[in-house]
Amino acid sequence: MKKFVILLILATTILFALSACNGNSEVQEGALPTDMTPPTTQQTEPSPLEPETESGTRHYFHNLGFSVEFPAFWEGKYGLDEFEVELDFGTRYFVAVYHIATRQELLEEFGDDQSGRILSLGMSPRDHYSYEGEMPIMAGASILLAQQDGKTFFVSFPSGVEYSENPDSAAAAEYLEMVGNFEPNHWDFLVNSFRLVESEASQ
Repeated sequence: MKKFVILLILATTILFALSACNGNSEVQEGALPTDMTPPTTQQTEPSPLEPETESGTRHYFHNLGFSVEFPAFWEGKYGLDEFEVELDFGTRYFVAVYHIATRQELLEEFGDDQSGRILSLGMSPRDHYSYEGEMPIMAGASILLAQQDGKTFFVSFPSGVEYSENPDSAAAAEYLEMVGNFEPNHWDFLVNSFRLVESEASQ
């Protein structure tokens, strides 16, 4: 009898133990424990690449007293002419920037060896100039770069057509690309890259 009671108690204990293990802690088939669930990631479209930018070439014009940077895609496509103009108040210094292919094309076609002008960088020994108004770029307009120490630093543009108007001219197409079809904001790179040569030398 004593043996029977012990067996009964033992059986009851095992039954309660099994019940505790299987009661409310059943794990559904195929489910992962919470702490093992992989993090969810939201699928997004790949962002478009930012346009690549390349640094241009900085030119130091000691006759003008400043430097500017030309766009990288201009490389090998332009030439420079230095000249000066004597006036009653002093000498104005210039560097003309021209498109090589256009100058060559119009030289061969019309004997014109001065065409293809893109712009002229200049320095005048006066500082009372103001460049205001809404003149089109291809009408002799100018951009003021700086006025300092009694001098004016500026950019001036041609007042006439400097490239072939032949629609099949590859040189003209390249010229128009270089000048950004004469959109005013195309020339921001000149204003943004302008540095006085003296101030650069002191750094």
